[in-house]
Amino acid sequence: MSEAFSNRLERIGSIIPILFERMPWLGWVFWIAFCVNSLLRNDPRRFGATFDVYMATARHFWAHEPIYDLNTIGGYLYWPSFLVLLRPLIALDDTTAALIGMAVSAALLSLAAYVLVRSTFAARTTQQVIGATGALLLCNIPSAWFNLKYVQGQSMMTACMMLAAAAMMRGRWRGASFWLFLSMAIKPLSIVMLLLSAAVRPRMRLWCACALLAVLALPYLVADAAYVTSQYQAWAQKMSKLTAVKPIEWEMQADFASMLAAVHITLPPLVSVVVRALGALGTLALAWRIAATQPPRVVALALLILSACFITLFGPRNETISFLVLNPALTVLAFILIEQDTADRRGWILLAAVIVLGVEGPYAVFTVLKPAIVCLIFGWLVWLTVQPARWRDAIRV
Repeated sequence: MSEAFSNRLERIGSIIPILFERMPWLGWVFWIAFCVNSLLRNDPRRFGATFDVYMATARHFWAHEPIYDLNTIGGYLYWPSFLVLLRPLIALDDTTAALIGMAVSAALLSLAAYVLVRSTFAARTTQQVIGATGALLLCNIPSAWFNLKYVQGQSMMTACMMLAAAAMMRGRWRGASFWLFLSMAIKPLSIVMLLLSAAVRPRMRLWCACALLAVLALPYLVADAAYVTSQYQAWAQKMSKLTAVKPIEWEMQADFASMLAAVHITLPPLVSVVVRALGALGTLALAWRIAATQPPRVVALALLILSACFITLFGPRNETISFLVLNPALTVLAFILIEQDTADRRGWILLAAVIVLGVEGPYAVFTVLKPAIVCLIFGWLVWLTVQPARWRDAIRV
């Protein structure tokens, strides 16, 4: 039965690449239709939950009013820098602003997908790259659906991280640092990728330091220094408050804590912080090992995947709709495995994981299932890294 299944996989796998190579526009048709549908159905009832918070907070910032509500675990959680970027939109009505936000997010994701595929599969023809990019975007419609609909910063942050990884594949350290600067300005979670990159790529350290300082300094260029400093202090208090939040207090939470909660284990806040710190050290150790033993393109893709694994497992208040940050990189990895061997089950399993991580369903299921899948992927990366030859055997780009 196993051999029959492998033969069936090989037949299917041989058809799919040919299909997208001969009709490179196929995946793009679905992706563009999805984007157009999202834009045409732009409505406050759809984006109000998140985008209204962005716009209201941006108006508070430019009026020098408090932007962090310390009485709730919700509300605005990012750095003030994102509110600086939103300045051109605050004069518009929220529906028009959301339309622009959706369009920019969709365009940036499309560009990032193409550039990442082009950088990973450098020897392929333009037609092959276009077809593979369309296939990647098609696979990621489920995870992009909610992020675009709610005009979440996650979409643009993910796209900038993908562009940073692509720049690293080509040895463009300043370019990579610029995209990391922009991703952090949108959402500070991407500092994980900046820190990993600075740790394992010495030529990026200065540029990464400049990028981080630039993000933190950006609000000071447009607002009173005392006001900005007070808002950073409030942000730190807000993050401290979030470390003590139990999964039952946020039904959408999907991370290591929500997995443990499913078996009735609730860690004290200090223990949770220790777990996150150990996760950070483990992720750094993996990045060091990979950087020391693998070629540049593999290292850049691994940094993107490792950063996303850490963000989704250990990031503060990760949600069930937040796995877009991981899925495009997993899709590229799946394409690599399938291209090398169409019967390689690992590639097909990764694609299945991308779909499951992207769809939405009952919180009681997905707040446990999604982080569990990421744990399995992280464990597989550990297994590959223990013996560097396993990486070389699995991924040849």
